[in-house]
Amino acid sequence: MNNQILSEKDKKSEDENKKDFYLKSSKKLISFFNNTINRRNPSVDLIMSSPTGCMVITEVMKSYYLNTNLSKQDLVNKVVSGVSLSMNQSSVYKIVDKAIKNQIFSSVLNEDDKRVRLIVPTNQTVNDMEKWFDEINLV
Repeated sequence: MNNQILSEKDKKSEDENKKDFYLKSSKKLISFFNNTINRRNPSVDLIMSSPTGCMVITEVMKSYYLNTNLSKQDLVNKVVSGVSLSMNQSSVYKIVDKAIKNQIFSSVLNEDDKRVRLIVPTNQTVNDMEKWFDEINLV
């Protein structure tokens, strides 16, 4: 009998913890969307444009922070394989090219192989993204 009562208390406590987690998650998402809408900039707009835009800028920022080279082709391949939608390479190239045109990314020659162009975030994009990351406080 005592085990049954204890088990019921544990279940109630677990249910309350889950509700608290979901409530905090909901509040964090609301904050995320409000901060995103209120702090618009070209970098954040690219993220919010589509799941593909989000994958593109996330891959570029990840490469930037890992200090790894990311060619345009590698970026497109990662995004196409990472998005579970029927995304084709042409659509991703268009997003990347638009980001380069709008100075969200730069396309620079690889110092080790001059045939390869690397995609890097501009200083403004790094600043915009870091400010946004600080504001949305996801981690």
